[in-house]
Amino acid sequence: MPAITTLRERGATRSVFVSTALLVVSLSAGGCMSIHDSPDFERHQYSQVVEPYDRKDVLYFDATFSAQFPDDDPAAEQLRMEWLEGWLEQRKICPQGYEIITRREFGYLENNPAHHDIRYEFTCRSEPTG
Repeated sequence: MPAITTLRERGATRSVFVSTALLVVSLSAGGCMSIHDSPDFERHQYSQVVEPYDRKDVLYFDATFSAQFPDDDPAAEQLRMEWLEGWLEQRKICPQGYEIITRREFGYLENNPAHHDIRYEFTCRSEPTG
């Protein structure tokens, strides 16, 4: 025989469901708001490390300028170097360090699908022979 529920019981069940749903949405929204203040979020939004197919002697670090991270600001340049180090650590590249060879703007016809503003060409340092 099917269970018969009263209107009061159905209202209590609906109230618990709505309260739980609101709690989940609130916690999710709060988590999303804090990610935008993360250094990793900025690194992913404004830069990338590329291993070119046509050159095995260098790696590329591409970055985008913004009002928050302009080209002519030493603090923004230092932050870009921290992003580069973060990429290298995450991808486990250049454990002995790196050396930047060139810092240049993208060429007009150069492949740049992410529309970055600046490209650093760099090499990994090798272990000292001894």
